[in-house]
Amino acid sequence: MPFHLFNTFFNRRKNKPIPEVTDLRDDDEKSFMERSQQQLVMLEEIRQEKLASFLFRKKIAIPTAAIITPALAYADYWLMFLHMSKDDEGAAGLSVFFLGALYTWVTSPRRQYAKAYKERILPEIAKLFGNFTYDMDGQIPLHHMQKSKILPRHDKYESEDYFIGQYKGVNIQFSEVDFKQKRRSKNRTYYVSVYKGLAILLDMQTKKFYGHTMLERDKGKVSEWFKERSSKLKRANLVDPEFEKMFDVYTNDQVEARYLIDPVMIEKIKGLQEEYDGESLTAAFYDSKMLVLIQSPHNYFEPAELEVPASDPRSIISMKREIGQVLSLIDRLSLYDPYAVHGDRENNPRDDEMHDVA
Repeated sequence: MPFHLFNTFFNRRKNKPIPEVTDLRDDDEKSFMERSQQQLVMLEEIRQEKLASFLFRKKIAIPTAAIITPALAYADYWLMFLHMSKDDEGAAGLSVFFLGALYTWVTSPRRQYAKAYKERILPEIAKLFGNFTYDMDGQIPLHHMQKSKILPRHDKYESEDYFIGQYKGVNIQFSEVDFKQKRRSKNRTYYVSVYKGLAILLDMQTKKFYGHTMLERDKGKVSEWFKERSSKLKRANLVDPEFEKMFDVYTNDQVEARYLIDPVMIEKIKGLQEEYDGESLTAAFYDSKMLVLIQSPHNYFEPAELEVPASDPRSIISMKREIGQVLSLIDRLSLYDPYAVHGDRENNPRDDEMHDVA
């Protein structure tokens, strides 16, 4: 294929229109479950097939392990005895290897079920949640988040379960993320997870913030001192003392920070953290974007346990509520008016001076 034709094809794929998301928050759970029935029936067929396979393998594995493991343990004992007098790290471990392999074989249907759910079912369910597009291995581009100043220091960025859509002119991207740092030991180099959770990126596209505002869980005065110096932002003076007990807010535009972090936005942020059951939440407003990071060890977009019928509504209804919280955040964000901020700044020239100094 000639280069110019390849480039045209690539750009078309790159500029593929983002689907418009439909607001499903007013849909009652019963009607939503009825529209999900086709996908749930397909998922239940897969579940029953994998559950039968799992139970069959488990039935074989238990007596097999009971018979073979003692013999392998006995062999391990003699192999370890023979190696004791030698400087050899290749010690025995036949029983451990056998049990590990047996466990992997028995539990394989569980992993196959999860994979089938993501490959065949979740893309269709994503469309039910207002026409989102789902990519099992997709990710939010790192360069879209780097200017936020809230990413943890990392050497490696991994992501899965990526959703993209558009609502009220705001581009929505969210996915599970895992930021890792490199570690070195005597014999090897490896990576350790330092931040695992959910990333939500909202891009207003047609509006830009005047300054840069970020919030994080209150970590005390020492952390506040370091944060101000590392981010080159100042502590914001807000109107809600209860919120300031929970979160620290830093900004280089005091007027805009008070406009953005108002009581309504505070409730949306708190609701988002509670709905996603996060351990901590950080957020940043910068350029035309709002980035939210919710730290949690929870895997959000996995199917229920293999033993749970696919008709159980808890998982899919929970996902509907979680996406509803994201749309509620956009409802508030879409009200952002740069002209109102400009007018407020003219009425507060002292705060404007603080913005210029920062």
